[in-house]
Amino acid sequence: MANVDAPFGLKPVRHLNGNPWNGSTQRCLIEDNYGTALFVGDPVTLTGAAGSDDTTGLPVIQIATAAHSNSVYGVIVSFEPDPDNLSRIYLPATTGGYAHVCIDPDVIFIIQDDGDEDLDGSDIGANALLNSTGDSGSTITGLSGWQLETGTVTADTTYQLVILQKHHVEDNAMGANCIWEVLISNHVLRRIAAATAGLGI
Repeated sequence: MANVDAPFGLKPVRHLNGNPWNGSTQRCLIEDNYGTALFVGDPVTLTGAAGSDDTTGLPVIQIATAAHSNSVYGVIVSFEPDPDNLSRIYLPATTGGYAHVCIDPDVIFIIQDDGDEDLDGSDIGANALLNSTGDSGSTITGLSGWQLETGTVTADTTYQLVILQKHHVEDNAMGANCIWEVLISNHVLRRIAAATAGLGI
């Protein structure tokens, strides 16, 4: 049966040492003049600037860029609620607020592939790029639209992800829109060398 095409961005599932993800996050600031909506599961990076109207000294984040050589700081797990709009489940553009971001470089995430090409066991251990095209996120579910780009999977130190294995859950088949377990390999907090396809992880 074909996989459902329902991207959700990146979702933390466990630590590299095998322990379940403990839920630890970093509180981060999004400036109120930032012009891009953000969703749960979005990969983000640092702006490199201090917050213009924040005195807490928090990291200031923006959406990551889907291309080689572009590092990732972490993944948005949740947003702090807006007391004037408690039903809001994403952060609209030019709103500003605080996000809780999983920044641990040893956390394994799951992500759906974009379905453009079918990946198989020979791609395990290879590097991949993130893909932001097609769907920026859902204002209904609050979930990200980012996916794993299948068309450029290779061994490259500048790529953003390393593919560990297929995520072993019911109704997740090899083929288009498969869900994979990945590690952020081009991470702001720690750069690791490119893997090579066929490691058999």
